[in-house]
Amino acid sequence: MQLGSFSNAVYTFCDWVARLAYINLLWILFTLSGLVFFGFFPATIAMLATLRQFIRKNHPPVFQTFWHYYKKEFINSNKLGLIIVAIGFILFVNIRFIQSTSNNMSSFLFYSSIFMSCIYFLIICYTMASYVEVDQALGVHIKNALLLTISNPIPSLFIIFGFAAVYFAVTYLSGIGFFFSVSILGLVVLSSANLAYKKVLSKQEKLSA
Repeated sequence: MQLGSFSNAVYTFCDWVARLAYINLLWILFTLSGLVFFGFFPATIAMLATLRQFIRKNHPPVFQTFWHYYKKEFINSNKLGLIIVAIGFILFVNIRFIQSTSNNMSSFLFYSSIFMSCIYFLIICYTMASYVEVDQALGVHIKNALLLTISNPIPSLFIIFGFAAVYFAVTYLSGIGFFFSVSILGLVVLSSANLAYKKVLSKQEKLSA
């Protein structure tokens, strides 16, 4: 009985490793097929939507599922990407401008901008997770992502530490980034977002009790 449980655990682990590697390769392929700029966000949404199916213990064919979401969300995900890039560009220009100035307020403004950039990074992660979870307007996704970022520090810390862990793994383990980097990051984002959703539901249940 114990041997059977151990064998199932090993099989499940190997199955997830194979899926993550395959999804990561598909993300690279479809990002490049969209000339990177137009392919990045559709491929990322398709990756998250495909991973979400497996997290929910569904087992659809990987390539067909990825391709389905890539085609379906190509336009809307690029609209979302345009908003993300535009705001990110404004933050970047703001930081560069502050760095070029030298006055008593520059240090405070610089670290404030860095903090805002970190908050914005978390908002992007929650927005992506929300996008593949529920069908809503883009503005609603962004608003909900902001609320999740502010009200759920622990899942947000999981995202930050998860990204840091993947960064160090990719840096010090050569070759792992090509097969696992983006798909594992997607898994980190979705798992952390699911934890945030559960916390919100738990708070709502306590308030309604």
